[in-house]
Amino acid sequence: MATQDLRIGMFVTELDRPWLESPFLMQGFLVEDQETLEQVRRECRFVYVDRSRSAGDAWRAIPVEKSDPPLDRATALSSFQVPPEVRRQPLDFFALLRSLRALSGRGVRDSGVAADASSAPWFHRYPDVSGGASHTVPEEETPGNLADPFGTSRPLVTENSRSGRPPSPARTPAEQSAAAGGPTGMAYVQSVVPLEEEIVAALPMVTRAHALLEQIARDVQSSLNPDLEPLRGVVSEMVLSVARNPDALLWLVRLKQTDQYSYDHSLDVAAHVMIFGRALGLGEESVTTLGMAGMLQDVGKLRLPVRLLQKLGPLSPREYLIFKAHVDYSLQILSASPQATPQILEIVGRHHERCDGSGYPNGLRGAAVGLLAEAAGICDVYCAMTRERPYGEAASSQVALDTVRAGRGITFSESTVDQFVQCIGLYPVGTLVELNSGEVAVVVAQNRIRRLKPRVMILLGPDKKPNAYPKTLDLLYDPPSATGEPYVISRALQPGAFGVDPSEFYLA
Repeated sequence: MATQDLRIGMFVTELDRPWLESPFLMQGFLVEDQETLEQVRRECRFVYVDRSRSAGDAWRAIPVEKSDPPLDRATALSSFQVPPEVRRQPLDFFALLRSLRALSGRGVRDSGVAADASSAPWFHRYPDVSGGASHTVPEEETPGNLADPFGTSRPLVTENSRSGRPPSPARTPAEQSAAAGGPTGMAYVQSVVPLEEEIVAALPMVTRAHALLEQIARDVQSSLNPDLEPLRGVVSEMVLSVARNPDALLWLVRLKQTDQYSYDHSLDVAAHVMIFGRALGLGEESVTTLGMAGMLQDVGKLRLPVRLLQKLGPLSPREYLIFKAHVDYSLQILSASPQATPQILEIVGRHHERCDGSGYPNGLRGAAVGLLAEAAGICDVYCAMTRERPYGEAASSQVALDTVRAGRGITFSESTVDQFVQCIGLYPVGTLVELNSGEVAVVVAQNRIRRLKPRVMILLGPDKKPNAYPKTLDLLYDPPSATGEPYVISRALQPGAFGVDPSEFYLA
């Protein structure tokens, strides 16, 4: 109940924050006087009360449950089984983020996180988990080998029937329609690892990827051929992370912002295009290729004038001509590396091409662009709009998706746009939303079946004041608000609405 409704004589069993974060010495106490009551109201917004342990008018007897009829042997045995949903209680998401912030503050890297595993009970590695074994179509079984000897336009497709993934729980026809009612070819991707665990596993990958991009930039600026093999190793780990839980990587790259826009954008595009590729049903090799291309597709911008990249106003025709040369520069840089495969070079060279021929550098049309290059291009447009740039503020995910939809059947093919919108969803990870209670929350994980009911972390109260200890709610289970009505999302908010920066609730 809200602390304003708390009365003397009530027994408080739980606070809206950990006990160690409060001044109360006892984990459970009786409100015996006005001083204690006022202290609780100052420290907490709501508390949990046990009426059976309360005193005076606040006491209520424990309701007596009616005895159930005798059960048969099978039913009696099943009663000893713990339901899956309560076998393991979810971790405190905000406590996890604060732990990661503490580790990040000490300059943690992959080895550093591993060293702290003994002191972090939520830490776990998944060396052999890939979210289900994928089956790729052998080259000799794929039509068109002779016409396409390098396979540069032929994605490797995962066969869901042979994936080895455990069957999904039974769903109603409406839920099946929501999950599979998207465009033909979309694959329903089910998370196999909890978000909290996968964030811990993915954080070192993101940190290493950022460091490797910095090293590649230094090599290019020093006229050295960059070594892409370490980056490929990190991207391969990210592909496995996406298979386990795509929301974890998305949370990290969307909210971990630095002062290096180019590196942030590269990680952002790579994460989105890998998630999109997996949603399309592509095999592990194709998703890895997409991730590598996403990381490296703008490496040629290192050879452009800095004043051109940071110009606040629109580019002149001559400046735009110079800007478009970054694609050729990227191909020159990457072609000198033996780790840059023909598939990666094709995606990098075509991610600015458009289906109507309006793209560059070659003005390709229609199917000539290729599925993988088109996927990289659509993710590049979306990520550029939803991230704050030196020359412009970030747009909301809805505005960015509307822009992508506006190019449906024009700059991008209709099927690719439909599949991308279905993959991203109405409330992507990192989106600020306002709930029907007036509270403001950030989406921390999507629900792949009921997209309108994601998991959220409440940052602001109904009075729009920050919560000292934000709680996490899974809207899928219709948690009640203070009025007793189930929480629902009223609207999506612009980035920075009410002065909220979600990244402040992640890593400093």
